[in-house]
Order: sequence, then structure tokens, then C-alpha cells
Amino acid sequence: MNKITIKSYQFPTLLLLTITILLQTAYSNSAFAVDFIKLEREFSGKGSSQGAFSKDIHLAFKQNIYVSDTENRLIQKLSPTGEFLFQIPADPESVDNILRKPGHLTVDDLGNIYIADVTAHHIAETSDPKIYIFAPCVHKFSSIGELQYTYFVDPVDEKPGVVLPVKVIIDENGKPAYGIQPIGHDRALRVAVNAQNQLYVLDAKRGRIHKFADDGKKMLTFGRYGAGNGEFDRDAADIAIDVRGNVFVADTGNHRVVKYDGDGKFVRSFGRKGRDNGEFVKPMALITLPTGEVLVKDASRFRRKVGGLPEVIALSPTLTQLTENTPGQAELADTIKNATRPQYGPFAQNPITDADTASLNRRLRLLEEAEYRRFFHDKDYDDDENEEELAEELKRADIRLTLFHNIISRIQKFDNNGRYIGRIIYETDQLSEEKHDLTFLDFDPSGYLYLRDTSDFTIAQYSVTGFTVKPSHMNGFYSARVANLSNEYLEDYEDIDFSTDVEDKLNQLELKNLFGWTYSLSERWHLTFLDELTYGEQDERYTTPAKIEDSFDFETQALENAFAVNLKYITNPNPYRYKELNLSVGRVDGTSDLTQDALFPDLNKQSRIDTGDANSTVIELNWDIWSRTNLWLRYADLNPAETSRNFIRRFYDVSGDLYEVFGSRNQARQFLSEFTIKF
Repeated sequence: MNKITIKSYQFPTLLLLTITILLQTAYSNSAFAVDFIKLEREFSGKGSSQGAFSKDIHLAFKQNIYVSDTENRLIQKLSPTGEFLFQIPADPESVDNILRKPGHLTVDDLGNIYIADVTAHHIAETSDPKIYIFAPCVHKFSSIGELQYTYFVDPVDEKPGVVLPVKVIIDENGKPAYGIQPIGHDRALRVAVNAQNQLYVLDAKRGRIHKFADDGKKMLTFGRYGAGNGEFDRDAADIAIDVRGNVFVADTGNHRVVKYDGDGKFVRSFGRKGRDNGEFVKPMALITLPTGEVLVKDASRFRRKVGGLPEVIALSPTLTQLTENTPGQAELADTIKNATRPQYGPFAQNPITDADTASLNRRLRLLEEAEYRRFFHDKDYDDDENEEELAEELKRADIRLTLFHNIISRIQKFDNNGRYIGRIIYETDQLSEEKHDLTFLDFDPSGYLYLRDTSDFTIAQYSVTGFTVKPSHMNGFYSARVANLSNEYLEDYEDIDFSTDVEDKLNQLELKNLFGWTYSLSERWHLTFLDELTYGEQDERYTTPAKIEDSFDFETQALENAFAVNLKYITNPNPYRYKELNLSVGRVDGTSDLTQDALFPDLNKQSRIDTGDANSTVIELNWDIWSRTNLWLRYADLNPAETSRNFIRRFYDVSGDLYEVFGSRNQARQFLSEFTIKF
């Protein structure tokens, strides 16, 4: 009888608890804290008024929440908790609605609303017919919705000096007129106001920032296209002003933030392309807090995706240097157990100390931030129903084969001088029907974060909390396998008759339970463990009718537990300077018994009893000291080292008396190290 028992069921639990406590203590004491978010409320939805919106909206905050709705051509004012208060205009369908494509907006201390839009401006001194020029603009409304002024960033009162193509339009009096539509007449603007209610307009496509006085007079223009000091790219995405009047621009194309003083003088820029702390991948939104800190949201997305059991080994490189192959489901735990087997010891045919040229390349294959593309995302589908159904079928298949797929996004926090001081992270479950399409919308000066569901257009408001163990960041899976095999063999030896000389009946049963658990402590800390419990039994009856006393009965039973845990920290997530640190522990515990008895004890009492045990531990450190330099350390306490079990065998003779004891025990302690430099 083979019997394997677990030496300590508490080992995995105690190890995980210890790691969690240490990490939580480290996070709480860290100067560069990681904060999480907590859902406060949900509001809004799909609609055209009274607190509901279309797809394309922008938010602004000044005690209340202000929302511009491009498709519905209106502005709505909501309470801080999302209740509808009023809208501009009262009737968006009215011909008097001057809003055409309302976009980015801001609100000053008096409650005046500034909103970027596009309008047709009548060129002065043109009549019969009138000539209009289409241009981007900013409308200023009072706190009760009265239009006060319209700002223009382009010259709009100059008659064209050359012949231009125009469109025939109908003016406000119902008479024919001409309309000029210059290139970029409908380009998007970004707006912000300072404490003196002076308006700043970011015209990124033209590489300019315009400053207007409270009465609408243009005060100055600064900035230009480029990547040098005081310059920004044409896809700069946002503008914000702090309590001191400094101007911050999210320079998306240059992966940085540019800072000016209130008079347009360049102060500094901070950030560079990358995914490390203080680095950006296309910063898309920013806001200044009353404390002077700056929050910046970029487009970086850290992925946690496991698409089937074999990838567990890939994403959690426990004992990674032991194998580069990803096993099938049945061999998954064997990969862990084989860490204690001789093929990885000094007698292995391919010793572990051989250079592994693929070890560093594996890093790039496992980048969490690597682009994740599905076929149905890569292809532009038309309205053909067959193509759409194919896309949905591929999506269903992908979800079915995926154990979990989460995306972690971040918002970084800087002081007023651009020094990184921390970050806020949030996670979306891509397998959740309700929450998979949550996207970033905005954040307010109080630090609340707003995400939007792109399916039903609801808006979720989140507060920022400190580091805590969150179930939403946990993922697990369980797999059970049952195998029952029955075989019967009949043999007739070489003679002239056909009769049974040997009858061998064999029955095997195996029950295997695999449990995996992962926890995203942050976008860079990741904890994974696997535990496989296997029970097996075998019953064999070996009968020899010609010599019945030589018939035997073999029985075995087995119980085995293999456990592995991996803590991964990505020290530098930039793909070209990528570094990570892995600390892994693997453990196998068990004992074994086997019995062989004569099938007919009245004729033969001969028997054999084997008892054995195994308990092995492997600890591994895999550290990218630099992006092209890797240090691997492995300590293994292998017991046994060269066999599957340490056995004690007892033999009993035909009378049932013990006549021989045989012991087989072997143990090895190994320390292996490897230092790799990639030129």
C-alpha cells in the first residue's frame, strides 16, 4: 500500500499570512504609497436630459458636477451626489440652441461656465449676402445659463484675402449666406480658469495656449509645437491650473507634463515615456488639488491574464529556471513536484547549471503591459451579421478559456515641482458582464475618481483609500480530475492447449484536486500560489492457476500534496528596461506504504510491506539586477534526492515470519547559482 500524507497543512496558510502582513506594513510605511479606490455611488445613465447623457461627455467640478453632452447639445448641472439640478439650454431641440458640439468645460469661482464648442461667426461688414466663418470657440455662460461672451482663438473678423471655397447656408434671418470652413475649424479645445477668473485655452492642434481676461480680451499667447522646453505635441490632452496660477499641460505625445507660470513662462517639464513611477504612457488627464499636488492619469494598463491552466506556470514563474515548457493540465503539479526529482540534481542529463539562453527572453513574453489583442478587436467589422456573429463567437471562446483577466490602471500623484509621491490604482475585471467596460472619465479637486460604464453610460464615483487586502483583487480557480482504469490480462504459455496460465487484473483510481490563487497587490506586486492534492489507489490480483501458491495480491494507496508560492515584483515595467524580482518556494510532503500478500495464505504466507516518505523544499530567487543582467539562486533540500521515496522494506517468508529488512534513504542539499549578462 502506497500512502502519502501531508506533513503540514498549515504551511501555505502561514506563509501567505506572513507575506500579506509584511507587505501591508511595507505599504503603510512607504513614502511612495499605493492607494486603492472605494465605490461611493453610481448615477446617471443613457438618455438625453434630466441627469442622463449620451456617449461623448466631459465633466467639470465646482462644488457641483457639470456635464457637457456633445450629442445632445447641452450642459447639465448635477449635485455632488449626481442629482439633476438644471440644464443649458432648457430645450436642446430649440433653434435658438447655440451649442453645436459642446466639449471640454470648466467653471470659475462665480459659477460661470466655460465650454469649448464650434460656431459660425458673422464676418463684420459683410452683408447681402453675409459671410460666416466656422471656427472653434469658447462660450461663457452665467451660473443661471445666460450667454455672456464667446471667445475665439482664431481671427474671425478678417475678410479672406484669397478666393476660398464656401458653402451656401441659411442665416438666422432665413436668407441665403456663405459659410467658410477652414481646415481645423472643428478642432477640440481644452479650457481652464485661474483664481482671478481668467480663461486659459489649450489649442493643441495649433501648439498654442491663449489667456483671456475676465472681460474677454486676449491677454497673451504662449507655447508652440515640439518636444523642447515650453513645447508640446499636437495631441496634448488636458490643461489645469493650480492655486498659485501655474499652468500644467498633459503633453500626451511627448509622454510628460509641461509646467508654465501664470504669464506663460516655461518652468519645467517632468516625466518621460515608460511605466515606472514618475513615467508616463500618453498622459491623458490631469488635475491640481487644493493642497498643490497634481494627479495625472496616463494610458498605461497592466494586465493580469491567465488563459487556461498551463499559463499559470508562465505567469507565476515558480521554480522558473527548472523548465521553459508549459505543461498540460495533467502535468501541471508534476512540474512543481519534479523540482525534487533527480533530473534537476547533479545526476541530471541536462544539469540546471547549463546556460539558459531563453531566460531573459521569457521576461518580454510575460510583460503584463504587453499589448493584448483579440481577433475580433483587430479587425474592422462592417454591419454584416455573419461577421458580427463570428466576432461574438470568438469572444465567447476566449472568455471560456480564460481563468481570469484583469486590467490594472493607475493615477500618479506629484508635488507641485513634479516629484513623484505616490499613485492610485484600480482594477477592472474583463470577465465581468457588468464591469468589464468601465473606463476612466475624470477626477475632481477633492480627489474623487469617476469611471463610466460604456454600455449603459452610468457614472461611478470612487473615493481613495489606503492599502488594504481587497477581495476584488483576488482571483482563484479550482480543477478536479478523476481517472479510473481497469485492465485484465490473460496469458497462455507455449503449449499445445489453450488454457489460462496467468491471469492479471489491475484497477487504478486517481483523484486530483488543483487549486490556484492569485492576488494583485498593485500593478507591480503579484502573489500566486498553487496547491495540488492527489489521491491514488491501485489493486492488482496476479493469479497463476498452474501454481496457485504463487498468486499474489498487490494493494497501494497514495495521498500527495504539492505546494508552490511565488511573489513577483516588477522593479521596472518598461519593456526595454524591464526588470523583475521573483521569490519562489516549492514544497512536497508525503509518506508511502505498499503491501504484497499471497493470495492464498493457507498455502503461502509470504508477504512484503514497504513504507516510505518524502519531504522536499526548494527556495528560489530570480532577480534582474539590471535589465540585461540576471541573478538566479536556488537552495534545495531534497529528501529523497535520487528516488521518488525513501523506503523501508520488510519481507516475510512462507510461514509469515520476518526474515529481511531493507532500508533505502537518500538526501541532498543543493545550492545553485547562475549569473547571466546579455550583451
